[in-house]
Amino acid sequence: MRKYLDIPLTLIVGLALTVAMLWPLDAPPPAPEGSDKLVHLIAFAALAFPLARTGRLGLLSVFIGASAFGGAIELIQPMFNRSADVNDWIADTVGVIIGIGCGLLYRRLRKR
Repeated sequence: MRKYLDIPLTLIVGLALTVAMLWPLDAPPPAPEGSDKLVHLIAFAALAFPLARTGRLGLLSVFIGASAFGGAIELIQPMFNRSADVNDWIADTVGVIIGIGCGLLYRRLRKR
């Protein structure tokens, strides 16, 4: 991943997450209990990773921005026939932390 692709990749992932999490559903898709939390965690780790990997915007900014994005999505989901769940937002935030951690690990391993 090149240094200047971090922002475009983050925007693409953010757009994909927005569409996926706001797409109106008649019923939740069949899935094992709690698996949606794992999906949230992975999705938000993918959102935070590119910016954390380059560090161009600062890790606190990445954390606050991505976590706020997850919270905003949860707040507006009821307008799209989806349910808001604070546990989804918690999974989003944990995913952001994991994405930042992976970005920092990548930077450290890359320097060697």
